[in-house]
Amino acid sequence: MSALPPEVMTWIYEQNPDVEDIDLDLDLFDTRLVNSLSLIEFVVVIERVSGRVIDRRQLKTEDFQTLRTIQEKFFDGSADSASAAVPATVTEAG
Repeated sequence: MSALPPEVMTWIYEQNPDVEDIDLDLDLFDTRLVNSLSLIEFVVVIERVSGRVIDRRQLKTEDFQTLRTIQEKFFDGSADSASAAVPATVTEAG
C-alpha cells in the first residue's frame, strides 16, 4: 500500500488544530474532522496531490470515510481508483 501523502494530513490538521494524531481507520465524518462543507475543498487537495481529477458525479462519502479508504482509493493505483479518478489534463484555448 502506498503511503498517504503528507499534504493530505497537513490539510486535516490545519482544519482541526486541536487534533494531534489520527488513526488510519478513524471515521473522519463521525468525528467531524471532515464535514459536508469542507469535503469539496478536501477533494481538491486530494486531486492536486494525486494528479487526478475526481469525477464529481461519482463522489461517494464512503470513499473519504477514513484515511485508509482515501489511501486505497486515490493513492494505491488499484483498479478501483482508476474508475473513480481520471488523469488531470491541461488544455489550451484557442
